[in-house]
Amino acid sequence: MPRFEAALLESLAAEPPSAAGPMAELVGAGGKRLRPGLVLLCASLGDYHLEQALPAALAVELLHAATLVHDDVIDRSATRRGRPTVYATRGEAAGILVGDFHFAKAYREASRAGAGVVDELAHAVMVICDGELKQQADRYRYRPSEAEYLARIQRKTAQLLEAACAVGAMLGGLERPVEGVLRAYGHHLGLAFQIADDVLDYTAEEREVGKPVGHDLLEGSATLPLMLALADPTVGPGLEQLLPEGRPLTAEQVARVVDLVRGCGAAESALARARDIAGHARRRLDELPSHPAVEAMAVLADYVISRNI
Repeated sequence: MPRFEAALLESLAAEPPSAAGPMAELVGAGGKRLRPGLVLLCASLGDYHLEQALPAALAVELLHAATLVHDDVIDRSATRRGRPTVYATRGEAAGILVGDFHFAKAYREASRAGAGVVDELAHAVMVICDGELKQQADRYRYRPSEAEYLARIQRKTAQLLEAACAVGAMLGGLERPVEGVLRAYGHHLGLAFQIADDVLDYTAEEREVGKPVGHDLLEGSATLPLMLALADPTVGPGLEQLLPEGRPLTAEQVARVVDLVRGCGAAESALARARDIAGHARRRLDELPSHPAVEAMAVLADYVISRNI
């Protein structure tokens, strides 16, 4: 990972300042580097060559960063990771173009790792975009089913983690059954990661998550903690009255909803669901031979539900 971090910074430094500056600010604000880490870990289970895996890891992280820049434009977000977004500091047009630049850069890095990597990542981005389109269509719909919610976070989050695992397996020359196990691990890891992230949107403080608490709800997106609170007979009726279907909420309404969700234990129940799904990810790893990378991935399954940010 230190080699990856150095390569990422070197890659950004080689860009034109108009594109490098905004992305360097986002990268410099931190980030878990979970997706490139999965590429390298999965590749190390087979015939591992860092020089071949590094461009693929860079491609995955650049794709992730580009989606964040575009998400901030779509959501009109002012902050991310505690810092102003590209959209906030440079405007909508710059946000779109900076994201586009890094999508193109990601595919160039992927091409250095092989055509199969390009195909896998292109498919992942298509699924992510489809997920965003569906989320936009469901904006201000506060009562989706749990199945609809899980399908949404599969597209928006789990797909790229699954793709990162698959790319690593591909570069390590692993057999199809092993690749299937790693894909399933990435799928469950991504679901658990996103549910835990959605819980933080209700339970954390703004300084911890780097964006306003209740941000998802303010943007018209219902997540698992809200869904579980609506099903709670002690607070559900009161919540129903605060959620006018098809209409945005005010900041004051969001604050009241957040207080009700926090108070009824729905966030804890959602986190327990994330913990169960992370357990599925760990159990898939039991199908693999003992290896330090497998041990690291098991630790990651615990990390995604216990992290603070």
